[in-house]
Amino acid sequence: MGRGLTERNKSRTRRELAEAASRLFLERGYASTTVQDIVDAVDVSPRTFFRYFPCKEDVVTAIARLSMDDSIDHLSEHEPSEPIGRVLRATMTASLSRVYEDPVAARAFQVMLRDTPTLRGRWLEEQRRNRDRLAEAIRPWFAQDSRPLVRQLVAGTALLAVEEVMASWAEDSANGGVLELLDEAFDLLDGPLFLTGARLGKALV
Repeated sequence: MGRGLTERNKSRTRRELAEAASRLFLERGYASTTVQDIVDAVDVSPRTFFRYFPCKEDVVTAIARLSMDDSIDHLSEHEPSEPIGRVLRATMTASLSRVYEDPVAARAFQVMLRDTPTLRGRWLEEQRRNRDRLAEAIRPWFAQDSRPLVRQLVAGTALLAVEEVMASWAEDSANGGVLELLDEAFDLLDGPLFLTGARLGKALV
């Protein structure tokens, strides 16, 4: 029980550091934000920061990882009897709904990623790992004899849709709301990739 509590405390500290760093990056700019600024905001030591993150830009990978943690938690609320396209649409909708809590910050974060090559590179690296995590999480929706490639394609396409939606929305608010754009993207994908059945198997092997 003590170990479980310790892990929860570590997870909470990692999340607090990532969220504080993200906020400070937006307020001051990435280059102008120091590790000391981040730890001061959370009231921990620099040693604690480096226990979780090798360097400042690695905070961005934590933000992407935490977002996927939330998505996988939401995914677990669904049954494999539901069509995978519907499940992924609901999961990604729940994830992007958080944008409306602070749309100005969400848009600024996307612009920061676009304009800061170092952060963008780290973000894309983590998104690749997130694809693998999501592919594993949706395994119950696939026939046992389906190849991992099938799950990776479905997971990767869903995440790419989210990336493109966020980029389009951040570029120009006239393109529409985040959730409206997400629905449009999934409408385009619904069919040959996500099918209408509950389990995907040999049809995509």
